[in-house]
Parts: sequence; C-alpha cells; structure tokens
Amino acid sequence: MLDGIVRTLARPGVRLWLSSTALERSAIPQPPGAAVVHTAGTNPARILLIGSGAAIGFGVLSHELALAGHLARQLSTVSGRAVDMDIVVDREMTAATMIGELERLPLARYDVVIVNVGLIEALGFISVSHWRENLGRVFDRLRILGHSEQQIYAVGIPPLPALQKYPAAITTLAGRHARLLNSELEVETDGRERVSFLPFEPPPALDTDRFRSSSTYSRWAELISAPIAARIGIPTADADTESMGPLDELARQSTLDALQILDTAPEERFDRITLTARDLLGTTSAAITFVDQNRHWFKSRLGVDMSEMPRFSSLCDITIQRREHFAIENAAADPRFADNPMVVAEPYLRFYAGYPIEAPNGVRVGTLSVFDPNPRTFSEADAALLRGLALMVQNELRTQD
Repeated sequence: MLDGIVRTLARPGVRLWLSSTALERSAIPQPPGAAVVHTAGTNPARILLIGSGAAIGFGVLSHELALAGHLARQLSTVSGRAVDMDIVVDREMTAATMIGELERLPLARYDVVIVNVGLIEALGFISVSHWRENLGRVFDRLRILGHSEQQIYAVGIPPLPALQKYPAAITTLAGRHARLLNSELEVETDGRERVSFLPFEPPPALDTDRFRSSSTYSRWAELISAPIAARIGIPTADADTESMGPLDELARQSTLDALQILDTAPEERFDRITLTARDLLGTTSAAITFVDQNRHWFKSRLGVDMSEMPRFSSLCDITIQRREHFAIENAAADPRFADNPMVVAEPYLRFYAGYPIEAPNGVRVGTLSVFDPNPRTFSEADAALLRGLALMVQNELRTQD
C-alpha cells in the first residue's frame, strides 16, 4: 500500500521533470529509429532488436556505433556466423505500444528476437499488473507470429544511472520500481518456451561529459552477448531450403510491384555492383535479377544478351527460395540440372552462384548471381563476398526514392 502511495505521488514529479527537459533531451544525437546492421561472413543469423532505452543509441549517430552494431559484431565473432540485425527502436516505446510494431514486422524471418523495454514504464510507475499483462501480450504475439525455433530474449531494465543522470529522487524511486518490474519480467519469462530473461546491469556510465560513447555500448553488448551467441551457434533445421507457399508468393509479388523497378532503365549504381561481382569472383557473367510472376528480368547484366527469360528455366528461381547462397560448381555433372535449358544450350552454363536480394521489408524479390561456361569451385570466402555485394544491392533498394 505504501509503495502504491509513493508511486502515485512521484508520478507527477517525474512527468514534470521529463517535460521540462524534453527539449534538451531531443537535442541528444541518436541513430535513425529503423535501420539494419550487417556483419561479414556467411550463414547469417537473422536478429530483431526492438524496444527503447539502451537500444536507442543516444550519443552516437549510427547504429554501427551503438548497442546494435557492437552486439552484432560480438555475436558474429563468438558464433562464427554472419549477423543480419534489424533495429526497430523508439524512445517512447513501451510493451503496450510494441504490440503494434510486432504486427507490422515479418517476425517469422528472425532466428532471434531481442526485446528491450521497460524504462518508460519504470519512469511512469506503471502498475505491476498492467506490466505483466502487456508483457504477456508481447510474448504471445511473438509466439504466434514467429516460428518454432525462434528464441526470444527479454533484456532487463538497467540501473537508471547507467543510462542518464536523473535527479536523486527519480533515481531512487524509479530505480526501485525498475527493480520490481525486472522481477516480474523474470517471472513472466520463466516457464515460457523459447523465452529467456537477460539481466542487464551495467555500472554507472564513465562518459559523463557526453551522453554515451561507442566504447560504452561495446561494454554493454558484452553483458548480454554470450547466451545469444551460444544460441545462434547451435545448428537448427535447414532454413536455407525453406520453401515459399502460395501466400508467400503473393506477398513477394506485391512487394516487387511496390518497388516499381521492373522494366526500368539501367542504372550505374546497380551496374557498378554487377561489374564488381564479375571481376572479384572471376566469372564471365554476372547479373542482378528481379523475379517477376512468370519471368526473370535483368536490372543489370554482364555477359548476357537477353533482357529477361522464362522463370521456370532459371536457377535464380531456386535461389530466391533460400535464405543463403545457392551454388552449383558443375551443372552438367549434377543430375538435378544437367537437362536445364541453360545447361544444354546457350549459354551452356556450368558454374552458377546466386544470393537472394531482399526488399526493405525482408521479402526476397531477386538475386545477385555470377555464372560461367566453365566449372569452378566456390569457397566460403566467395560466399561471403557474394553476400556482401548482395547487401549492397539491398542497400540501394532501401535508399532509393
């Protein structure tokens, strides 16, 4: 009862302080609210970081320098896998408002979801019952919209002095409430399949002359990276061969149409990537292809005369069914492809390697491929290089007007 009275009395004071410092806090540098971080390598782990608080990246202008970037690199180093991390953050996001964000995201594509929420609730002295209810809704939506092998990590609310200098009274009262919410968060995750609680207790910040530095975010990432890295390092069912059902194909076609890129003129920004792929991988041909309903249309091509080809005969149609690269070192010797029209006739293809290209919403819409009339090997280093170039194509799609 006493705690409830204290929270009721403290709530207006915290709101007044937040309101009076809103302009000052709005001037603090921060990265964009939605972004993507990639690390080099192959077999990427798909991770979603969603929430507020430490995930925002106050004090730096790029997520590469914030918690997301450092966490992605540490996970990649420990697990041996590349990391593709989508970042959806907002300084005002709560567990209640997160529900709407989750509904708009392609949650089934992620191997890991990291939920970072609770700071706003602690400062707002949300009731424990409402906190528990909102958390339950978040985890239920993740379970329904995700997949059976997806792991969810709920990051604890850090001690307030680690994030920002608050007045002593707020630090004491809201800090006490944050610890209470953390206890409930741990209870809520306990017993839920595929949901784990990650305590997050960084020491008070050392960089008191600014908001936060990249080195601070690196130390913060170290506090939560180990269990996540251990999880993504565990082999799971072969996601590379996941097929796309009719509903997925409809969504894919709708996404491709929305890009408004089909049948557009050649562009130097794409041609530059195609040329780089051909030269670095040492093939005679390379192409950026978008997979339309019944055809494969070449946005950029080298060593290819045609501007499009039937979808059924193209190896790119196999590539877009996968999350990772698809390579054939000698198609003529592979019974799956020995009678393919591209193998038995022009261009007499023998070697092929392709990597799927995703639209900004994560839907696979095309490929970056290299191919050659002569057999050749395809190494892990080649695969990492091809992925890096495919990510450059994706970045062009993300930044186009």
